[in-house]
Amino acid sequence: MELPTFLTMLALGRFAIGLAPIVAPVHASRLLGFPPEHDNPTSRLMARLFGVRDIGLGAIVLADLGDPAALRRALWLNLAMDLGDALMIAIPLVRRQGIARAAALSLAFALGGAAAWTVALVWQAS
Repeated sequence: MELPTFLTMLALGRFAIGLAPIVAPVHASRLLGFPPEHDNPTSRLMARLFGVRDIGLGAIVLADLGDPAALRRALWLNLAMDLGDALMIAIPLVRRQGIARAAALSLAFALGGAAAWTVALVWQAS
């Protein structure tokens, strides 16, 4: 596999993760394991805002595929977002706020993404 193909796959993964809460917020929430009582217009709005963010992060990668310096910044940005997400997701886990399943699955996504962006950064540097 070539690096641009790998990066396109990562970007498309971001799009899918971003689109899920926009087009099917209730199903996305259930798949992650959030309690049904947490499903309300406020939580759906916040999920959609994060969805837009993920779509934008993927779009930046695709837009920068032809510019190595810009691409490197895009990869670092994606890595920083996933690490920031992981840190924020850890808070309800540590505080035992009743969303352990949803937080653990979300943490797995964030750490998996961080690992993938790290691989991309190392690959691009070589």
